[in-house]
Amino acid sequence: MLKTTTCTLAKILKTECSVDVAVTGIYTDTRKRMDGGVFVALVGENFDAHDYVEKAQEMGAVAVVVHHSVVVDLPSLVVADTQVAFTQIARWNLERLKPKVVAITGSNGKTTTKNMLKNILKLKAPTLATKGNLNNHLGVPMTLLKLEEKHQYAVIEMGANHLEEIAYLRDMVNPDIALVTNTLDAHIGEFGGFENLVKAKGEIYASHSQNIVNTQTGFTGDISFGEGGDIFASEINNNQFCLTIFNEKITVNLPLLGRHNIDNALSASACAAALGVNIATIKQGLENTQAEKGRLNVIHYDEMTIIDDSYNASPSSSQYALEVLKGFAGEKIAVLGQMAELGDKSEAYHQQVGAFAKSLDIEYLYSYQADYGVQNFDNAEELVATLKQHKNATLLFKGSRVAKLERIIEKICV
Repeated sequence: MLKTTTCTLAKILKTECSVDVAVTGIYTDTRKRMDGGVFVALVGENFDAHDYVEKAQEMGAVAVVVHHSVVVDLPSLVVADTQVAFTQIARWNLERLKPKVVAITGSNGKTTTKNMLKNILKLKAPTLATKGNLNNHLGVPMTLLKLEEKHQYAVIEMGANHLEEIAYLRDMVNPDIALVTNTLDAHIGEFGGFENLVKAKGEIYASHSQNIVNTQTGFTGDISFGEGGDIFASEINNNQFCLTIFNEKITVNLPLLGRHNIDNALSASACAAALGVNIATIKQGLENTQAEKGRLNVIHYDEMTIIDDSYNASPSSSQYALEVLKGFAGEKIAVLGQMAELGDKSEAYHQQVGAFAKSLDIEYLYSYQADYGVQNFDNAEELVATLKQHKNATLLFKGSRVAKLERIIEKICV
């Protein structure tokens, strides 16, 4: 927990401090208790937290950071921009504690790679990692503010869908190690094309960081992973493989589905190797990693095996998931929801994934409120009723957040 004073914060923010009060944290959400904390009144497109400073006081705040006058009986640190102030405090906390920082971005695999690396590094020393997908201009400083003196490593996930967003986060974090997992087709419509997507992901690299690169991208760096790289996989048998790190080899039994997760394991291994972690510890951390909810998570219910990959979707990750389904025995069913943020190529990408699914000879292909060129359902109840007719089957659910396929899974598992 961050411990400081209001006057120390005022010096960081270059503003006036009327009363010096002890501070035990920085908060932005008035729905949670913040006893002894400072409330930063952020402003977004659809909200202005300056309207909630009285609520912040009720929830235990001892001071507020604002960028226009408010009526509240608390010390106020007045700044030009509360978002900038929030970032400045987070950066100050990082700089005073000085953990080794790894920054991770990429089209796919960011969160899984982050989890794998966290599980490796925490075997060495206390490690803080991004929680969930708090990987944007608000989530990254929130993570940095959770750093404590015990943390020797910080693993920071960075997401973006426009140019210059990763550069902003990189400058905030100033990483020791920087990684782009891959450059594929996720959010490609938001970037305005593949060239911009690659440029945006590459913003994470800087001359002062040790740069980890995938050999399948066009980037050059200090350590490479993948085919022809410094770190690579061989002798692959399902999710068992031989991990090679420079001249050392070890067998890894990865408890995650999918060939793409071996790629994620390589990216995490490369970051760990750059930090001097030995290969045996890397193996142990990889083998300790479990699937998160909604990310190729297997659920056994009644006579069904459900593969829940409903957290998000892109054309490439959808094909990965379909290949995972193909590897299961017995009757196989794919339920595909909308893939978001694909721009003017959205229709073509959906048809492409539909055609790929058909090429795998999966017994039943269904879509939900999306056009993949397969049998589509617009009504959730009708889809659930159809799925419940299948017995002893494996069901894959894959779609972007907008598809909310987890709700279909919930209706089945009742």
